[in-house]
Amino acid sequence: MHIIAKTPNPDGLYVSQKSDDLRQLPEGYALIPEGMELPDTFPYVNVTVEGNVVTSMTAGTVPEEKPKEYGPSAQEQLRADVDFIAAMTGVSL
Repeated sequence: MHIIAKTPNPDGLYVSQKSDDLRQLPEGYALIPEGMELPDTFPYVNVTVEGNVVTSMTAGTVPEEKPKEYGPSAQEQLRADVDFIAAMTGVSL
């Protein structure tokens, strides 16, 4: 059984799950019929649902990757790693 959330995440991604162990359709999800072709952009798709069954699925827009704007730069991280190793081994820099 392949299921998909009826509403997308804020970035347009539809959460989906495929399992042979699903006995009941979780609330907020719809069944993707066997044999339905998934667009190349899956899970970024446009979905039409009737009841609890997907009736159509078309290609959606895949967002562009954004650079990470958090954490230390590679140089800052390297310096922190060197300082840590030096401290752990008793080396004075």
